[in-house]
Parts: sequence; structure tokens; C-alpha cells
Amino acid sequence: MSVQVSTRIDEATKQQFDKICDIIGISPSNALSMFIRGVINNNGIPFNAAVPPEKIPKMSRESVFGCMRGQFSMTDDFDAPLEDFKEYMQ
Repeated sequence: MSVQVSTRIDEATKQQFDKICDIIGISPSNALSMFIRGVINNNGIPFNAAVPPEKIPKMSRESVFGCMRGQFSMTDDFDAPLEDFKEYMQ
């Protein structure tokens, strides 16, 4: 048994969607069914739904590079910590 799903989108978006579906040879209904199946298979949206880089607010250098302050320490001799891992590096 199938059920009908409906949504509202603007006319220009619908026309673009229909055109792309036609070009790739599937119906808009099949495309939406594929999306729904993808959500189920991925337990979430089946593509990256991230904020575009240009819309991410600029952070100060301090907030980016100082966020781990106090959680690590740096050595004066860069090669000194490698001594601890020599047996793994052979």
C-alpha cells in the first residue's frame, strides 16, 4: 500500500527540479522516493547539510588557536618527544 506525501515549494524551484529529473531520466516522484529511502538508509539526510563556508562567522585568531589552551604543552626540543615512540617508528 502506498500513501501520498505532499509539500509546498515555489514554482521556480519546482520547474528546476522537474527539468533536472527529466534530464537524468527519473520522475519527480521517483526522485523524492529515492531521497526518502536515502534518509532511512542513512538514518539522516543522505547528503552533507552543512553551512556554506562563506556563511560561517569569522572567528578571532584567539578563539580558534586558544581553545585548547592549558590542555597541551610544547617542548623546546622538537625531536625530544619522538624518543618515546622510537620502537614504533622502525
